[in-house]
Amino acid sequence: LQLREGDKPHHGSAGGVALTAIARRLAAAAVGKGRGLELELRDEVSARGHEERIERVLGHVVQNALDATPIDGRVTLRLQRVGSHAQVEVEDTGCGMSQEFIDQRLFKPFQTTKAAGMGIGAYESYQYLQELGGKINVESAPGRGTKVTILLPLFFAQSGSDAGLVEAR
Repeated sequence: LQLREGDKPHHGSAGGVALTAIARRLAAAAVGKGRGLELELRDEVSARGHEERIERVLGHVVQNALDATPIDGRVTLRLQRVGSHAQVEVEDTGCGMSQEFIDQRLFKPFQTTKAAGMGIGAYESYQYLQELGGKINVESAPGRGTKVTILLPLFFAQSGSDAGLVEAR
């Protein structure tokens, strides 16, 4: 993601990232491209991370789902709080992936099933989620669609002079 976008990695501490706002921007972008992204936003949650990078990770997952799903198919993004984590699910009715591809190639660099692209988006997304202490799980089968579940640590305000403040853009 960073290689494609030309960005430098963010250094410094991670802040609070409003995931609901990102989900709405991704849905608007999908509509702008003539596609639909259904949103099920159960909770307002802020995750710990860097907004641009989290948006790229979620955008990558959504774009892959849209690419794999026929125009009359469905792509849904669900957001909710689960314990001390924000859970983001992206589920599609697309072509799906084999368990072998998920296990052996999905999160490896330069692996892709697409005609275009470098095959590093899933790899970089996985690496960033690991940095944050997050997790990603993929359930899929050929012809049956895919569900990607991402867990991100929730952002809690620090005690002290900025107690109670959660920066969310």
